[in-house]
Amino acid sequence: MKRVDYRNRWVLITGASSGLGAEFARALAARGANLVLTARSAERLEQLALDLGRVNGVLTSVIVADLASSDGVRALLSGVDALGVQIEHVISNAGFGSAGRFVEADAATQAAIVRVNCEAVVAIARHFVPPLAKLRSGGILHVASTAAYQPTPYMASYGASKAFVMSFSLGLREELSGTGVRVVTLCPGPVPTGFQRAAGVDKPLPKIAVLQASDVVEAALHAYDRDLAVCVPGTVNSVQTSAVKLLPRAIVSKAARWALRSRA
Repeated sequence: MKRVDYRNRWVLITGASSGLGAEFARALAARGANLVLTARSAERLEQLALDLGRVNGVLTSVIVADLASSDGVRALLSGVDALGVQIEHVISNAGFGSAGRFVEADAATQAAIVRVNCEAVVAIARHFVPPLAKLRSGGILHVASTAAYQPTPYMASYGASKAFVMSFSLGLREELSGTGVRVVTLCPGPVPTGFQRAAGVDKPLPKIAVLQASDVVEAALHAYDRDLAVCVPGTVNSVQTSAVKLLPRAIVSKAARWALRSRA
């Protein structure tokens, strides 16, 4: 497939108010994309949309929605439909996690992780992919994690949710083969975006594996241009995920338990 031309095309970005989502918005606006930005924070979204429109001369719209709430996805999808624009690319980035022993975890938070990281991903794809298949163009980029490659003790729900995202994306990609619709999965390693603080991981990130958000986004968009199935940015992260696939699951699980227990 040829390089994606985003000029005057509409892109939906979930979780756009900060971190990777905001960085995707900046990078795509610089490429000429019109943006629909969604997250929970109205003030952040509106300021980002204003700045990107002024600097890049693109059109922007903001939809405030909490995907963890029971009607969050419905509010988002109806809000996008009400705009009357053709969404040609979706960056399904919204997600969160929590760290600690599962037996002590807040039940509502664990359910919300599944709702945002899994249910919302499926619902958003189901809404936008059928029109793209008819258009025979565009696509969706799902943000998973290197946590998708192995069990993650002390972040069990989060790791499992990202494994779901990758498996779902790869299955959907095969279904859409030959339609002209891209489905790409991004599996970043540690990125200093504030995710760790929100998840309750208070230990410093391992510097050898850390990439800046801008580097991750550039790698992801390059992979999207090339229509790659999976993008794991960074040499260390790529080596790690490759090694995990070769080792017995019992060893991988124990190693993950040791690493995450010391940080959670």
